[in-house]
Amino acid sequence: MSGEREESFRRFVAGRRAALLSTALLLTGDRGPAEDLVQRTLARARRRWRRLVGSGDPAPAVQRLLVRGASGRAARRRAAQVVEDLPDPSAPPPATSPAVADALRGLDPPTRAATVLRWYELRPAGESASLLGVPEDTARAAVDRGRAALLAVLDAHDGPFRRDGSPADDPDERLHRALTALAGAPGRWRLDAAEAADDVRSRVRRDARRVAISLVAAAAVVAVAVPLTRALPDPPPTAQAARVTAAPAPPLPRAAVLVGPPRGSLAGDVAFLDAVRRAGWGAQEAPPPDEREVVLATDTPDGRVALVVGRVDDDFRGVWLTGPTGAAAADLQVRLPRGLGRDRPLSLVLGGPGPATLVVVAARGDRVEASPRLVVGPRGTVGRTYEEAATVDGVAVVGVRTTPDGTGVSVRVLREGRTVHRAGVDWPGAGRDGRAALPAPVPLRPAAAPPDERLVATALRSVAVPLAAEPASLEPALLWSAPLPAAGRPGSVVVAVAQSPGGGLVLTTWVGSGGGAAACGTQTPPGTADPRGLTVARVCALPVPEGGRGEDRWLVVTAPAEATSAEVVDGSGRLLGTLPLTDGGVVASLPDDAATVVTRAGDGRLLAETAVAPAAAQPFGDYGQGPPG
Repeated sequence: MSGEREESFRRFVAGRRAALLSTALLLTGDRGPAEDLVQRTLARARRRWRRLVGSGDPAPAVQRLLVRGASGRAARRRAAQVVEDLPDPSAPPPATSPAVADALRGLDPPTRAATVLRWYELRPAGESASLLGVPEDTARAAVDRGRAALLAVLDAHDGPFRRDGSPADDPDERLHRALTALAGAPGRWRLDAAEAADDVRSRVRRDARRVAISLVAAAAVVAVAVPLTRALPDPPPTAQAARVTAAPAPPLPRAAVLVGPPRGSLAGDVAFLDAVRRAGWGAQEAPPPDEREVVLATDTPDGRVALVVGRVDDDFRGVWLTGPTGAAAADLQVRLPRGLGRDRPLSLVLGGPGPATLVVVAARGDRVEASPRLVVGPRGTVGRTYEEAATVDGVAVVGVRTTPDGTGVSVRVLREGRTVHRAGVDWPGAGRDGRAALPAPVPLRPAAAPPDERLVATALRSVAVPLAAEPASLEPALLWSAPLPAAGRPGSVVVAVAQSPGGGLVLTTWVGSGGGAAACGTQTPPGTADPRGLTVARVCALPVPEGGRGEDRWLVVTAPAEATSAEVVDGSGRLLGTLPLTDGGVVASLPDDAATVVTRAGDGRLLAETAVAPAAAQPFGDYGQGPPG
């Protein structure tokens, strides 16, 4: 995208995103899914931005993408993880009865969308039908159903939208006020406009290169299931209209982070600083001692740590040096920092398992926040809560907890009120003293062969670490396992399920072969769901072995015992093939263009339509990936 079009897109996001979020909140019922819907919509719009801008005002076309993304077939069958901030107990009470929100959420997606367009946005039925892509009679019928359902709730509760002493209050006005109050409910969004535009750019770039990216092998971490979306046809050109003139979002503020003078409790110890500059850097070629900078030198409750940086030719390098409190510089151990860059914050965890100390180095004046773990709520919503950490000269030293397998901690750094960095933390102690004990999980479905116990353990540990829990505490179960197809490479697939401390379920799928393993994806059903009744359909992939290029890809389907076959269809509904479901599921070579799996009982009854979830690029845990964009 050219600079001019990029700027116009950012202006559009700055000027229209708030309205899109309000509508999306009504369409989805929760802030997390609403924000994800808007981000997916904006990503679709960005891919065709040249056409949209060339046709005039892009707003109607973007609105159409939003509504169809929330009301189409994919929305009805989507079964992916939602990232949502859990409710803030200190937030003010809602401006409307919770029953109204529940009633709106209870409508099927097309009816809900038609209701929102008519009674919140006050669009005529014909315009609503055009946005929904349905006949006008269908839109009118949906509008009437939604109106009747919501007015019944308003009448029953006689909430704040009925004016006392005014029995003739127009019911349509009451309905509009109720939806307006819901759309404007207090709460915060995860991203601001500039961060949202950066996120959209990242999504588009990530989608473009996803096919080319090989999944990481044995050390891979579990990936979040990305909701399946089908590309919509480009909307017809709209009439020329005034373009959005909102000011462009300013760039993220930059600052030199890993620079002197030294910071920390040992910053005044000249002899120690001189010794640290001369300390070895292990096998890495180091700059001459007089060209090295000591960024940090401090003692913590879990030991001594120093951060030293410098340049070799044009390459910026550095090392952590760690050891017991009071250790001499020559006795400190070398650790190479992850994600090293002059302008990038760094973090390191000392101590553990159990209580440990987190050290974060940011720019002077930055705000540092830490989140101890991911929370999966009872409804399957997923989010993190960050708390501000005390800083001195941009350095935070925070007590955290770790498990033998890792840490669920994520760090967020804000500058001038904007997030400039969000990421997981580096902990050298993960797995150092052995892994957490893991009992054999209970199998919930039949399997053709015993599961690969190492693969099951890897899957469950990768779920437990972000939740800051040990696997055994999550009531782990094995939903299903199966070998890879006999005609191909040896290996197996496992689908494991765990009960999160927050009340939701976590369902994760992994594939392994030849000692390597990769996450296929994770979804988070509500805690009330019976795992035995869940249907999973997703892509698993592993790099081609023996130095080959590309990757092997499989379709993994597991369904309740009643299901005997799985029809694989593409985005247009065309049948690609039918797979028999034996021993609880099937693993087959991935058909091209597979979009949906339709499971049927032995008598032909349709049981479920499940979107085929692709192997996603984002790790489970919502740690963040460093600087935005």
